[in-house]
Amino acid sequence: SVLSLTGAMKNADDRNFCLADYDAIGFDLDNTLAKYKLVNLMNLIYETLCELLIKRGYSKNIKDNLCTHKDFICKGLFLDTEKGNILKLSHDGKILRCSHGTRMMDKAEIISVYGQDLQWEHFEEAIGCVKFHGEEYKYRLFETYFDIPAIVCCARIVDVLDEENGGPHDKYDFFKDVYDAIGDFYFPPSEGEEGLLFEGVRKKPEKYLQPCSNGVKDWLMELKGDNRVVFLMTSSKNRYAEMVVETVLGSDWKNYFDIYITYAKKTGGFFTKNEKFKEKEVTGKEVDSLEPNKTYSGGNYTDLKTFLEKQTKKSDPKVVYFGDCLCSDSFPAKVYGNWDVVLVLEEMEAEGYHPGLKDVLEPKRKVPKHEVNLYIDPEEEQYILSEGWGSFFYHEEEDPKHDKHMNTYWGRIISRYNAIAVPTVEYIAGMPINHRYKKFKESEVGNTDGFYPGKPKSLLSNI
Repeated sequence: SVLSLTGAMKNADDRNFCLADYDAIGFDLDNTLAKYKLVNLMNLIYETLCELLIKRGYSKNIKDNLCTHKDFICKGLFLDTEKGNILKLSHDGKILRCSHGTRMMDKAEIISVYGQDLQWEHFEEAIGCVKFHGEEYKYRLFETYFDIPAIVCCARIVDVLDEENGGPHDKYDFFKDVYDAIGDFYFPPSEGEEGLLFEGVRKKPEKYLQPCSNGVKDWLMELKGDNRVVFLMTSSKNRYAEMVVETVLGSDWKNYFDIYITYAKKTGGFFTKNEKFKEKEVTGKEVDSLEPNKTYSGGNYTDLKTFLEKQTKKSDPKVVYFGDCLCSDSFPAKVYGNWDVVLVLEEMEAEGYHPGLKDVLEPKRKVPKHEVNLYIDPEEEQYILSEGWGSFFYHEEEDPKHDKHMNTYWGRIISRYNAIAVPTVEYIAGMPINHRYKKFKESEVGNTDGFYPGKPKSLLSNI
């Protein structure tokens, strides 16, 4: 019957993801379209944050060689600010691993602090709204390459404070200073300022940024076919964003997009509030409606949706957004915008696939092997992987049945708020636009179906 056929087609749509099905395709910039040279970036961020904190009165001993702490670096960790502890969580809020400062704690010590069940008290708040910090800053999440180096700063502060005190403190209150230093680094109080990240990267952009391949450029142009709208939406301020996008795409970068949005406060109300768009600079004129081929800053979801409806001539255009951040990209875009999300997750590549999988599934159409290095740099891999913290996706001690579903906190978020996940946009750019990918099953905690071109090695039962 027609009804059963329609139902079957809907079920197939629920299981599959295809770029050709969308009316509008959006891209985050940093760590999405713009791939950073992470070792150089992390060292710049760490050293600058340490200098800012030393100027605030902290001991110069908090600054160390970041390379000596590269195994401590791991995406998706929480700082328990008052206890000075750093936590890796399971999908249901249990503490999988824990350090005090940079010192890893054994299970008995973790139990003595957090109780026999190892359940973290802030888990329900953290999982419920997927945000960076809790009320009164009692915890802070570190989940982007821009803020991960700060976790080493925090750990080193705890180490130094304990050494000066002759032992651990009953309560720590340093995090507000770290938070303010991060703000000064990225978003200084003055609207016209760009922050120290801009100053550092501007001096030598090629030291920190990797140009996109011609394959990605061709793909971006192809996406604009069939009346699709392609837009750029980044939280970075205008001058920094333009410097980055010109470095990775070239001086003709505006040709690849129909509209450009900077300083979009994706975690600060873009999807839920009604802040007006401004023309180009943050200090520019407020506008009530958007026009194609222009740059705007700030803004809100409703006005952007109106623009997309006008451009696509559809009342409720179907939107997919590419981003790297589970807090500011995946969660708000999916929950408040009803957009589908493609997560760019370099940990997939760093943890590796099972032997031969890369050779079988390497993009062949547009990203020839000689043109771009699809495989992660060995030194960079050492900064992404951590023996001390374990896999980003999977913790064996939590999975006695070895069913290989993602059982970490971030594994739960990945499968719930994203359609698919890719290591870099280079992989998906090498495939036809009408290619159909298996999606994550958002109703199944820790589902692994949506990884492309394959599941990370830690999630394969036969490895």
